[in-house]
Amino acid sequence: MLWAYFKSELLLISRKKSYLILSIMLPLVLYLIFTAMLDLPKEYETKFYKEYMFSMATFSLSSFCIMTFPLEMIEDKKIGWAKNLFKTPLSPIYYYAGKVMKLMCMFCIAIIALFLVGGLYRGVEMSVGEWMGSGILLWIGASMFLSIGILISQMKDLQKASAAANILYLGLAIVGGLWFPTDQFPDWLKEVSYVTPTYNLKELSLSFTTNSGINFESLLILAVYCILFISIALLIRKKTEVI
Repeated sequence: MLWAYFKSELLLISRKKSYLILSIMLPLVLYLIFTAMLDLPKEYETKFYKEYMFSMATFSLSSFCIMTFPLEMIEDKKIGWAKNLFKTPLSPIYYYAGKVMKLMCMFCIAIIALFLVGGLYRGVEMSVGEWMGSGILLWIGASMFLSIGILISQMKDLQKASAAANILYLGLAIVGGLWFPTDQFPDWLKEVSYVTPTYNLKELSLSFTTNSGINFESLLILAVYCILFISIALLIRKKTEVI
C-alpha cells in the first residue's frame, strides 16, 4: 500500500509544475543572476560561488518544507482526499510516509540541480567526498526541517496557511543569510541569524566542505527545532480533536 501510494504521489508532481518552478527553478535562476551581476575580486569569486550555491540549495529545500509539504496536506483535508484515503486500507502513517518519501526525492533533484549548475557553470570545485557528503547533509537536514511543515499543516484555512508560509519562507531566507551574507548584518541580527533553521541547514553542509567534518552544533540546533515543531503540532492536533 505504501509503495502504491508513493507512486501515485510521484505522478501528481507532473500536475503541479508550479511547485517545481517555485522550489527548484527560482533558486537556480537567482543563483545565475546574482553570480553574474556581482563584480567580485578573483580571489573571492570562487568562494562566493560555492557559498551562494549552498544558500540557494537551502532556499530550494526550505520551499518544499514550508510551502509544498504543508499546503498539500491542508488541501487534501479541504477537498476530502485525505479522509477518503483513510477509508481504504491506507493508514495515516502510510499517508504521511508517502508524502515525506516524495519530498525526499524532490530534495535529491533540487540538490543535484544546484550542484550541477554550481560545478559545471560556475566552476565550483570540491572533492567527490565533499560533493557527496555536503549533499547528504543537506538531504538529512532538510528532512528534519520538514517538521515546520507539519506544524503549518495544522492550520485549517488554506489561504491563511499560504500567507503564513510565504512570510515564514521569505523571512527565514532573509534573516538566515541565504540572500545576503550574514557578515553584513548588524551584530544583533547576526545573533538572531545564527539560531535560525535556514542558517544552520546551510552551515551544516557548507562547513563540511571547509572544515572537513560535520558541524554538530548546527545538527543539534536543527534537531531541537524538529522536536519543538513536532511537539507543538501534536499538542495543537490533540487540542483540536478534543474540541
